[in-house]
Amino acid sequence: MKRLLAVLLLASCTSPPAPIVDDAGVDAPTFDAGMDANLPPSMPFMIALDDPSTRYRLELDTDPLGFRLLDGSGAPVVTSAGLGLAVGLASRGDAAFHEPMTDVPMGVTWSALTTGVSRTSATEGVVRDAMGNEATVSLSSDGAGELTLHVEMSDAAAASTALMRFVIATDDGHYDGLGERFEGADAHGDHVPMQLSVTTRTRPSGTNEAHVPVPFLVSSHGYGIFAETREAGAFDVGATTASEMRASFEGHVLDLHFYFAPAPADVIAAYVRHAGLPILAPRWASAPMHWRNEWTNTAELEGDMAMIRSLSIPCTAFWIDNPWERSYNDHVFDTNRFADPPSMLAEMRHQGFRTLVWTTPYLEAPTTGTQTGAQMLYVQAQTQGFLVTASGTPLIAPSSSGCCAAGGLMDFTSAGAIAFWQAQLDPIIGLGVRAFKLDYGEDVVVAVTSNRPNWMFSNGETNRQMHNVYATAYHQPYRNALDHGSTEGGFLLARAEAWAGETVTDVIWPGDLDSDMSIATDTHVGGLQASISGLITLAASGFPAFASDIGGFRNNPSTPDGLPTRETLLRWAEHSAFSPYMQLGGGGVSHNPWMYDAQAGTIYAGLARAHMDLVPYYRMLEIAAHTTGAPPVLHPAMAYPSDRGGYADPNAYLIGSDLFVAPVVTPGDTMRTLHLPPGRWVHWFTGMETTGDVTVAAPIGTPPVFLRVGAIVPMLPPDLDTLAEQDVMPPIVRPSDRPYLRARILPGGDRSITTEEGIAIHVVHTAAPLSITVTPSAGGLSDLRMQIDLDHAEPPIDPATITTLSANGTSVIASGDAATVQTGCTGTCWFVEGNTLWLSVESATATTITTP
Repeated sequence: MKRLLAVLLLASCTSPPAPIVDDAGVDAPTFDAGMDANLPPSMPFMIALDDPSTRYRLELDTDPLGFRLLDGSGAPVVTSAGLGLAVGLASRGDAAFHEPMTDVPMGVTWSALTTGVSRTSATEGVVRDAMGNEATVSLSSDGAGELTLHVEMSDAAAASTALMRFVIATDDGHYDGLGERFEGADAHGDHVPMQLSVTTRTRPSGTNEAHVPVPFLVSSHGYGIFAETREAGAFDVGATTASEMRASFEGHVLDLHFYFAPAPADVIAAYVRHAGLPILAPRWASAPMHWRNEWTNTAELEGDMAMIRSLSIPCTAFWIDNPWERSYNDHVFDTNRFADPPSMLAEMRHQGFRTLVWTTPYLEAPTTGTQTGAQMLYVQAQTQGFLVTASGTPLIAPSSSGCCAAGGLMDFTSAGAIAFWQAQLDPIIGLGVRAFKLDYGEDVVVAVTSNRPNWMFSNGETNRQMHNVYATAYHQPYRNALDHGSTEGGFLLARAEAWAGETVTDVIWPGDLDSDMSIATDTHVGGLQASISGLITLAASGFPAFASDIGGFRNNPSTPDGLPTRETLLRWAEHSAFSPYMQLGGGGVSHNPWMYDAQAGTIYAGLARAHMDLVPYYRMLEIAAHTTGAPPVLHPAMAYPSDRGGYADPNAYLIGSDLFVAPVVTPGDTMRTLHLPPGRWVHWFTGMETTGDVTVAAPIGTPPVFLRVGAIVPMLPPDLDTLAEQDVMPPIVRPSDRPYLRARILPGGDRSITTEEGIAIHVVHTAAPLSITVTPSAGGLSDLRMQIDLDHAEPPIDPATITTLSANGTSVIASGDAATVQTGCTGTCWFVEGNTLWLSVESATATTITTP
């Protein structure tokens, strides 16, 4: 994307639409508040609708217009402000693009829909602005925590309507969502675009880096608003006027969905169920991943594999990034670089790796001389009408020359084009490729300055409709090919998406972040802190799976070869280890930690092992997101909205309910000041208990991660090398070689979990005795080895009182030592070591263990 601004400007000049001339001199706000004397008198009315499940109520009344969401007691939750509902009138109407990031775009007059014309039913009516433009407003409900306000301009009014806007009063809560954002979790004070743009901000790519915009905003006060539209738009969250949240969108129709629940996580889940439940990546994708910017040959690739295994770094997905093909994008391995691709991929499988390859949606355009494979495919695609066109001729995609070779943009709105592209993917899936890194595909923008590029798609739509959704369409043939060609699953890692794209794309990666520890600004995209922000905001926007390049991608001019500093790399690895997905790689020669020094390699191996250990915990959260829409990651303000102390830290987050993470993000720091959520928390590494506001030691390799008292955290065996199963050769350790799970338990209350493997764990400790019931999986996994923290149990448990345990009513004496218990046993065995109860259960039936 580094050249996108320049090439888009060039592309817009090669086949420009009619010149756009803004209305003469109109560059300041104009608000029509009065009524035209010739219009008929107003008809004040109210329409209202109750949600039957919660008794929340959505009301709209007129003269002047106002809308509000009330809770079951009648207290206001959301209220309109300022113009309320307004239309942006423009003399050129839709012929021009009017930038919604601008409060009052050039040539636009905002006009409020304030006046009632008639109420046609208890939930529908007609409203008018001062110029006589009319719109229908109606209310509806899904009956399960969602109320919708629909606004649609009349045909006559639509001709002059360029934008629609709604305005609500801001509150003192924390605002999250709005897709992938790099400026911090709380959107207060931000302008947030809903499309990639070359007209705002001056970041290195020449764009605003809005790769995954989602027009859904959630408040810590327990409500969310989704503007269901594919049009260009923007949210102004108190940036222009602190007391107002304004959202503007192109078009003549707007659906505003209101969601509400006491817990913000439930609000997010309700939105996700509406937009589309996220796809679930295969389990092996949860293991740490590895790549380097470029492998020059097979020996170099195999050298990295060997080092990973020699350092006992768990890893399954192994990326082959650009360049790897003969030509862009023929999807055929370059044998000058990789001499024997089938043997290379087979060896990767034997080593427990699953291969991912990089790709884009472009086909290299023909040049003079002998045609490459991709150029021949271009000719076929052109002949069959499978390329996006500009003024009737195939478009040369603006980004294609910046990333690979000047090429045509595939038109994935055509079923024929999808089948054509999938046919090119099937052979490499047959070779063993199991995942794709889907780069670029962001060329389809709504405008360059005020010009709308004249690009057409086979479904009859233009840039205006396809600007965001093109990314989802681009990803679909890869989804089809993986689902069709592999029984062990495959996943898509993509940079760009649109709302509902979570149903197709497994994991989002944020593209080219800076190789430092910074947050984003208007002039740079940010590094480690931007990555943390992206993880949190995407999870609040329906995309539960996120993996950034550990160490960043954009070159760091302060270090040799543009690499991240050792500190940046390892601090970033700490953050990624304690998030659902972890991938090592980025700009420069490589991000291999062992190239810094041996200790860096050891530290990274320990962090990767910590991530691998937690895969069963992460998978429970991913499955919940897949089945219910529940976000696996939350900012503390969303997880504990009544705890105001958690609002201020943009770089802290919870993974599920039991893990709190506060990464170190300031260079040189070895201490971290943080605010723990309510309750008792135990440091993951040191076992020290703490609460509230604390400053903790955080040497590199030991990040501030805390476990909640009451937690049940399932874990993998401690020495797995891979999560792949098929074709893995010894001595690589795979899950079937270690058919058991571990669990770390801090007893407190009554809590149950069921792991992806089907083992159920029920812990009851509200008073003595402690009771733990282990139910084996229906699939036969029956071995669970537990580490139970007695010191921090709630209420406390004195280790000296545990002289015997009862298993289903039968007394069980202690085993010889802790190591014996950790290696497992038939039936039940246990041992108390210090303040830890080590307990192993292996049984084909449910077993309940109780303390005295």
